[in-house]
Amino acid sequence: MKDMPALHVETHGHITDEEVASIRRLFEECYNRLQPERLELVEIEIFENDGLWRSHVASERKRAAVASAEFDDAFISIHDAWTGVPRISISLERRETVIPLVWEGALHHEAGHSILHGALEYYVFPTPRALMNAANEFPTLAAHLTDLLYLLALAVKDMEVTRLLFASGYVEDQAAYARFVMRPSDQDQQMWYLAHLAAEARVLYLTGRLKDIAAAAVLASGSERSHLKLDEVEESLNYLPQESSKAMLRTTDEVLRALSKDTFLNVMTAANVLVARIIEPEMKRLA
Repeated sequence: MKDMPALHVETHGHITDEEVASIRRLFEECYNRLQPERLELVEIEIFENDGLWRSHVASERKRAAVASAEFDDAFISIHDAWTGVPRISISLERRETVIPLVWEGALHHEAGHSILHGALEYYVFPTPRALMNAANEFPTLAAHLTDLLYLLALAVKDMEVTRLLFASGYVEDQAAYARFVMRPSDQDQQMWYLAHLAAEARVLYLTGRLKDIAAAAVLASGSERSHLKLDEVEESLNYLPQESSKAMLRTTDEVLRALSKDTFLNVMTAANVLVARIIEPEMKRLA
């Protein structure tokens, strides 16, 4: 049996010893099951409420000079490796907004990221040539390349993590988590209403929704034991125009079919698919 990574836990605000112990046990069980080969240390930061959590994450983003826009507000928990060490940040206030199975699924999901994406290099991707070519063809996209790459990389990494967890027997919690993430909120639908008249805004929005359906797409492509069906993914996109929702499903399907064990190759492949299936059609549709 491989050594389990050391867990360094920090708390912010009023956090009881029982809450810390409960979260520690959840991560210890997960790492014992997944048996990571090259993971020595994971930092876990637990925040009493969203205010403390958001303030800390914003400060860390600034300190690490993260260039992408902030898309973290809807997340239950966050993994990063901006310091070179995998770090999981958790707001206990978020726990109160979801059922226990979703909460567990979210934390297992972040543990998966710490195993697969626990180094700084997984947060500094070179811009794929396909995206640069698209920006040359559609100049209004040029200012959004950093955000497009960030959102696309999130989707790819979520696919990789879900594949790992599902193969390791995390099924019900990952299905519950995937359903929660892909469910469109009222704000999601309002944002589409605001975005749909500008081609580059449509592209950004749809790329962001790829991240939302990424985990569900992996599970829906699996066996009967995945507890999640493709019909559910399709239903989560039914407020979009049919051509856009079909493009989303084709994109996730093609990326998933090509998914390798090389995250950088997967992001490059996903960029090619994104340009062909979403960027070019959407930019030309409103040209």
